[in-house]
Amino acid sequence: MTKPKDSPDGVRHVKPEPLRALIGRLFTAAGAPPADAATVAEVLVEADLRGVESHGSTRVAGYISMIRLGLLNPRPKVQVLRETESTAMLEGDQGFGIVVARQAMEMAIDKGRGAGIACVTARNVTHTGMVGFYPMMAAQRGLIGLSCNNGPTILPPYGGKTPTLATNPFSVAVPAGQEQPIVLDMATSIVAGGKLRLAGKKGASIPADWALDRHGVPTTDPHEAIFHGFLQWAGGYKGFGLATIVEVLGGVLSGGLFGRDVPAMKDFGKEPLVTSAFYMTINPEAFMPLDQFCARVDRLVRHIKTSETAGETKEILVAGQLEFRRKAERLRDGIPLTDVIARELEGLAREYHVPFDLS
Repeated sequence: MTKPKDSPDGVRHVKPEPLRALIGRLFTAAGAPPADAATVAEVLVEADLRGVESHGSTRVAGYISMIRLGLLNPRPKVQVLRETESTAMLEGDQGFGIVVARQAMEMAIDKGRGAGIACVTARNVTHTGMVGFYPMMAAQRGLIGLSCNNGPTILPPYGGKTPTLATNPFSVAVPAGQEQPIVLDMATSIVAGGKLRLAGKKGASIPADWALDRHGVPTTDPHEAIFHGFLQWAGGYKGFGLATIVEVLGGVLSGGLFGRDVPAMKDFGKEPLVTSAFYMTINPEAFMPLDQFCARVDRLVRHIKTSETAGETKEILVAGQLEFRRKAERLRDGIPLTDVIARELEGLAREYHVPFDLS
């Protein structure tokens, strides 16, 4: 077993292949089927490659802890409860949200190709990781993809103070031709809750505009924000309005838990962290030839990119462009892995008697 050595700046760079293999071995050792373990590893490492570290390898220890506590079923019996030509309703049996989400999007892709548009819900699943992964599956196959999900109550309604909704992320990916796909991947709060947990793990503070403390005052303490305070809505009442619609699609329509019926984040460890989600695909070929659609998307991207910049802005970025650029850099230079996460993974490898090798 190769023991990690602390780097001078607290960060080492690792290639995605050995990191993906290590994470897969850990989840297999923790009880997941090898194929499911590989799926979870793929999605987590893709998040690290795209710079969404809050949803990457930092999640491994938490997911394994959930398995140990009986809060995550590593071998669920996923059921299709209802199905039509263009819709499906899945029961996730408290399994890996990542695995069920991928299955749901695969169904939406297959149905969308034939029906022109398709929607699939999934209820009673755990954390689904980087929500943008699933619409990108559709975009890679020439379809527009959308995904969104609810989660543990951590934010109050706009103007209130009773936690009622989650960060309720949603993502849309649009295929293009010569340009990169457009990929919008965002929480309806200013930041995702995972960024607070990552800051807490690093012992770092957070910007004062991210969250409020238990008294409704801006805080830079991530632990205070997670366990006693609240995140803040992106765009105020507009972010809250978007989150409400996500709650309808992900929670209400799926037949799963929604609103205050979902256990609060502060109760995590006492009750399962269950979420529900919604996946949709649109086939552009129901409207026009795919190459024509992609050429039109390319033209839109160029309209945006050639806009005259204002102030100190040096470049106009289209949604997803920064993450595609970061992925190219990390495929070349390696994924920056903090010593904290490396030691965490090494400890799990030792405990489960699996090889630890990131070289």
